[in-house]
Amino acid sequence: MDEAQKGYADENTDPSNQGSPSENNNQNHLLPLVEVEIIPRLMQAHSQRESKNANEAKLLPADEVVAFTQAILLQDSSVANEQIAKLRSHGLTVDAVYLYLLSPAARYLGELWESDACSFTEVTLGMWRIQQLMYDLSPVFHANRKPLVTPGKQRRILIATLPGSQHSFGLSMLSEFFRSEGWTVLAIPAPDQRELLEALVNNWLDVFALSISLDSELDNAKNIIEFARKRSCNPEISVIAGGPLCINNPELVESVGADGTSMDAPGALKLATQLLEQQHQVSFN
Repeated sequence: MDEAQKGYADENTDPSNQGSPSENNNQNHLLPLVEVEIIPRLMQAHSQRESKNANEAKLLPADEVVAFTQAILLQDSSVANEQIAKLRSHGLTVDAVYLYLLSPAARYLGELWESDACSFTEVTLGMWRIQQLMYDLSPVFHANRKPLVTPGKQRRILIATLPGSQHSFGLSMLSEFFRSEGWTVLAIPAPDQRELLEALVNNWLDVFALSISLDSELDNAKNIIEFARKRSCNPEISVIAGGPLCINNPELVESVGADGTSMDAPGALKLATQLLEQQHQVSFN
């Protein structure tokens, strides 16, 4: 396994744990949340993304997200796969499937858990199924991409969640986008503190991307970012803060000492490229 793949791991979930809410009960919870939470976030993310495909410029209607999430919760993988195949047959790229179907469904499952509409087991199994769908699409996602890599120049990023975090889907998707553009990716889901600090000290890194999910993680995030700036092999290392907490509260990014944040993976890729250019400018002055 090469370094670009290092750290990739499926959710440590036992598929034998079963838990299926009734369809009618899910419908009552799903539709209001999709209308209030998912669609506004999709519109905000979409406004920041430069689409190369006209079909991607159209947001998926709410009922597409509802139907997909219901299929995931009801463990009906055939319906979920058929929905993805149908969207792709209508011209939606794998990028758009990642960004406008899988990501909203993953965020939405988290919201269902927070609102007690679904159990932890149901949400965990749902996240595991969504991540498996992303892995199934990964070969197609990478097949026709042409990374814009400067000859002789490697770009290296460490992508990690905070120690103890259970949110690894965003890390996996972010890794997909960076790998597709030729970055060397070290991804560490749910690291222990020592593992994360050693990765920062022992590897040359251009960018460090840290996912923050909870308010209780803020102090540790700040300490780890301070450590990265003091002990990284690269004295000009750039730091991107992401994850659910930063998406909802972008003002927190400055307080933890990061250089910026982004609503989605393409935005993070664009930001990382800009930060890397700034590093080069500093090194030449």
